[in-house]
Amino acid sequence: MSLREIAQALGTSVDTRPEQEVSRVCIDSRTVQQGDLFFCIVGRNLDGHGFVRQAVEGGACAVISGRPLELPVPVILVRDTTLALGRLARFWRERTKARVIGVTGSAGKTTVKEMLARVLAVAGRTGKNFRNLNNQIGLPLSILEMDGEEDFWVLELGISRPGDMDDLGYILAPDAALVVNIGPCHLEGLGSLAGVAREKSTLLDYVRPDGFACVGADYPALREACAGRGTAVVEFSGRNGRAAYACLEKKADGEGLLYVLRTPAGEIRLRVPDQVNVAENVAAVTAMSMELGLTPADIASGLAAYSPAPQRFAVSRVGGWTFIDDTYNANPVSMACSLDEAVRLAGDRRLVLVLGEMRELGADAEREHRELGRRIAATPATHCFFYGAHAGHVREGLEGFSGEFIPAAAPEDVLGVMRDLRSEKGVVLFKGSRGCKMENFYAALERSWA
Repeated sequence: MSLREIAQALGTSVDTRPEQEVSRVCIDSRTVQQGDLFFCIVGRNLDGHGFVRQAVEGGACAVISGRPLELPVPVILVRDTTLALGRLARFWRERTKARVIGVTGSAGKTTVKEMLARVLAVAGRTGKNFRNLNNQIGLPLSILEMDGEEDFWVLELGISRPGDMDDLGYILAPDAALVVNIGPCHLEGLGSLAGVAREKSTLLDYVRPDGFACVGADYPALREACAGRGTAVVEFSGRNGRAAYACLEKKADGEGLLYVLRTPAGEIRLRVPDQVNVAENVAAVTAMSMELGLTPADIASGLAAYSPAPQRFAVSRVGGWTFIDDTYNANPVSMACSLDEAVRLAGDRRLVLVLGEMRELGADAEREHRELGRRIAATPATHCFFYGAHAGHVREGLEGFSGEFIPAAAPEDVLGVMRDLRSEKGVVLFKGSRGCKMENFYAALERSWA
């Protein structure tokens, strides 16, 4: 894009070097390359305007600024640099030939995005967000990284307060939306499960007129929120629900996992690697892929190439133990799913849980941690280490738990107990909210046992 095109997209003008071509958009002065356009983003802790000279010295050919600046490169003035970044991304989205899919949900959206991108790559060039760059800054940056000649864009959208989905939906204007699920997360901003459903379903308002949405049918509040929004809805279920696409069976067969799914085209079987382990995710990817015209063979081929993103149920072997690194984040939905899968993987072996508290649950925090205690009590875990202020509430829900519950203030509290179990075989699940940094517990045990 030229500076003239960029200025027009932002509703302003540029007087100097209007035909200058921009090679890339950047917001970090440390990573600027020759020919980049630097956005002075104002964040919670840092103001990009304070790093603009470093960006120019690094090769920035122009700057988007919220205030007048004296620089040796063109400066395009805007009222709000973050809004301008989103507006430029929308301009670029309008120029692509790709079919654009927006993915959202309370749990598993990054995994579903990665799986769907793998599947769609079987049918054509596919672009996606890097990891979870999915907010009002990350989403535009992801879009502006695309060259526009891809066949598919698969982009996840993350929200935490009312109005977020309006911002992101406008930027993306998807051809199709995939709403995986809802759960009690970000309740400090969204208030209630109904608030989560309402905000997630807002994405359907921004789907193109001839587009459609695939929606998880196992969540009544989500189904209700999506109804009547004017977008065609196709439902899927990971629980053999009454949906167009539903997982009927999931079983290990020695070569991975075999899923049997009901689809509008009839019953299909998908044999996939063991790491494709969540039925809801498989149903979601199958629904969106088949609605986009892909075949079951395409889906199986794409899922065979999938590998988990770091810290998202990444499985590794450490001696006779299987370590599950699911430390990126946690909420009640994802915690329940991870516990179920850890139990399946453990089988007859010892199961140890190293868990951190679930944050941003607002007034529901105590109740949800008691419910977590009940879920833990239903597992065969011999030890549950718990980090965080809600250990007491988890303990209150542990009635009938046959294992040991051990509040852990630091990784050393886990290492001391686990040292005696090293010679055995078993499974350890590490999981907690982002602020708990449960990866420190994972790394400490992995280092001590390596």
